[in-house]
Amino acid sequence: MFQFDFAYTDYEQLINDLAERLNVPVINNKLIFPERVATGSLTFVKLPNGIHVNIINARFTDDWLIWRRKTKEAFYTLRFHELIIPDTLEIRIGDERLKESNTTRMIAYLTNSLQDWAYLASKGTVYKGIDVLFNASWLADYLGLRPSDDVLSTYLSLQVENVHREPLDSEYRRLIREIVDVEQSNPMRLAVIQNRIMLLIERFFLRLYERRKNAYFDIPLSRTDIDRVMHVEAVLTKDIFEPAPTISQLARMVSISESKLKKDFKVLYGVPVYEYFQKVRMQAARDKLLAGGHSVKEVAMELGYSNLSNFTIAFKKEFGLLPSKLLTTY
Repeated sequence: MFQFDFAYTDYEQLINDLAERLNVPVINNKLIFPERVATGSLTFVKLPNGIHVNIINARFTDDWLIWRRKTKEAFYTLRFHELIIPDTLEIRIGDERLKESNTTRMIAYLTNSLQDWAYLASKGTVYKGIDVLFNASWLADYLGLRPSDDVLSTYLSLQVENVHREPLDSEYRRLIREIVDVEQSNPMRLAVIQNRIMLLIERFFLRLYERRKNAYFDIPLSRTDIDRVMHVEAVLTKDIFEPAPTISQLARMVSISESKLKKDFKVLYGVPVYEYFQKVRMQAARDKLLAGGHSVKEVAMELGYSNLSNFTIAFKKEFGLLPSKLLTTY
């Protein structure tokens, strides 16, 4: 087993210490893992606003224990993780344990450095994620909160079972993808990463606040129910350029009734199944148009619209402007 533990809150020191432990170099703040422990990389980014960011994309070729021991000063890490777990994974936070096996998990959650945090992962685990490190005063200033603000303090007092279930929906995944995909040579790289990180932070805490305000803070679903709905969301958005599966097909995939699927999906994601699917489709259309090289008609046809007018109406409903206007605006 490869084990690495540390007791500080500095990601630059972390990547350098890990590189020394693995006997590999850090080049342009990027560490390439040796194949004896993993394939893939870890990248450190220090943003102009002082935030530290780690970007990891790796597949473990050995069992791993990553252990950050608690510190005296409070720092926070907002974690956005996509995990493919062929065997077992255990997340440890303080004295609590969250165990997973033979599954895919896409979650966002917050930890603080006043408690131990660790991942105990088996060989074969795929670990893709972004960790965002900041202290309490930065968070309070950015969100306009006092460090002891009710929302934040209530969140941090929750148990693991309730906290670590914020699913990485399509919007989270889009922002994460844009962070990971920005080229090292891009002169706007830091600006792009900082912008997307701020959007991730804002979205996480806004959703937290809205759930609490609307009495959905404690999601009235069991872990099994949440796992089923997250699986449905992953299937639904796997290829948005293909027709969506029917509710009946989706319900059969996870062995629940159609009515329960529709109810649970709306509880977890806030909108009905096909409204969610449509939002993801329109976001994909917007991304293609902004990327250039595609006409409005080409994008509409790729999404399966035989009538360009219907696509234009759907796009305007989602974003408040015509797709042709988007091209001239940007």
